[in-house]
Amino acid sequence: MVRPAAPMVVASDRFRQGSAMPIETVQRVARPTFRYVTPALSIGQIIGWGTTYYLPTTLSLFLTRDLGLGREMVFGGVTIMLLVSGAIGPHAGRFLDRSGARLPMCLGSVLMAVALVILSRAEGLMGYVAAWVFIGLGAPLALTQGAAAAIAQTSGDGARRSMGMLFLVGGLASAVFWPLTAWLSDTFGWRETLVIFAALHVFVCLPLHALALGRREQEQVVRTGELPVVMEPLALTPEERRSAFILMAAAFSFIGFVTWGIPLLIIDVLKGFGLPASFAIAAGAAMGPAQILSRMAEMMFGQRLGLLMVGVIATAIMPLAMTLPLVVETGPMIAIGFVVGYGMSAGAMTIVRNAAPLMLFGRATYATMNGWLLLPQNLAFAAAPIVFAAALTHGGPTAPILLALVSSLAALAAMVLLERRFGAKAEKARAAAAH
Repeated sequence: MVRPAAPMVVASDRFRQGSAMPIETVQRVARPTFRYVTPALSIGQIIGWGTTYYLPTTLSLFLTRDLGLGREMVFGGVTIMLLVSGAIGPHAGRFLDRSGARLPMCLGSVLMAVALVILSRAEGLMGYVAAWVFIGLGAPLALTQGAAAAIAQTSGDGARRSMGMLFLVGGLASAVFWPLTAWLSDTFGWRETLVIFAALHVFVCLPLHALALGRREQEQVVRTGELPVVMEPLALTPEERRSAFILMAAAFSFIGFVTWGIPLLIIDVLKGFGLPASFAIAAGAAMGPAQILSRMAEMMFGQRLGLLMVGVIATAIMPLAMTLPLVVETGPMIAIGFVVGYGMSAGAMTIVRNAAPLMLFGRATYATMNGWLLLPQNLAFAAAPIVFAAALTHGGPTAPILLALVSSLAALAAMVLLERRFGAKAEKARAAAAH
């Protein structure tokens, strides 16, 4: 069982009366048995997202042909995944907090493998839906929610930077698995490809989660002031905690509605503005590097600004990006600016969305609170592809942009209120803990 990483006193303090010597305390310090926690989790996230969320993009033609499903139903698998994940997110969070991340993440890897085997043997709608239900059950344990909880439990005050590195590397999932899935499915067949991916979860992800999150306890004498800084919750009243939760849920759900709706349609939107298909694809590809760039910038400079101020800036970039194609004729430069602006906003908000609950609510209940926050977010994520697709179909390319503009402005309003109420208090607490 993974216990909290904070040291626990198991023997009485030892000090000399009247002495200026530092107080020494016998502490039971929990330490990872495997040193490279973040790299191991990053590999798991690349495999986890690459073999689930990104599957329909590459395999849609095979799935529609062999399973007799419409394109909407093929991509509807992601919606099923998000709805199931949202429903069990709070329960998964409590599981992660109570048992530590090791057991849940290992269980999540097994569920992912089972899901992919079911999908590889599917013959129609029932098998397809069943596979995505299992993916939805495994996702809160093995994907972002579980990995963020693992970082919170093992990284202490370095959790924010570790999360940044985790999501920076995890952003490579599509770049790795789109071409890999295409090559494997062309070479061996799509069903065999899914069996190979199931094996990755069993023989790569499962051992990494078991080793990276395994812990042993060492009893050692440490001097006061030498203990690692641990991110503890702010001293918030119950009313302030409710306010922080509501504002975070609103900000993250509204911005998430945009970030899960725009990417699937961004090429069609650019083509709708009259840009050539080849250029639309090339411009859309700039989204990934922009996200990685913004995550690198947050890791390098975010500590100076404060996490919630980073959230305000990142959220403010989104409506600015959405405004570009609405007020200026959409030529190549405007299209690139639109895509890059979107990517920078979405990339930085990934870190804010996962680190802010840790900063405000602390490590002890982080996974539980994050699970409750993910409930409205996953509902927004699940609705986004359908709503944005309908807007594009019935309103043309400007309709989804207007929808994204309104939603991002709502997110900005909530983020500004969150920063004004809790930003200064959070940074003061962080500075005090660091000293």
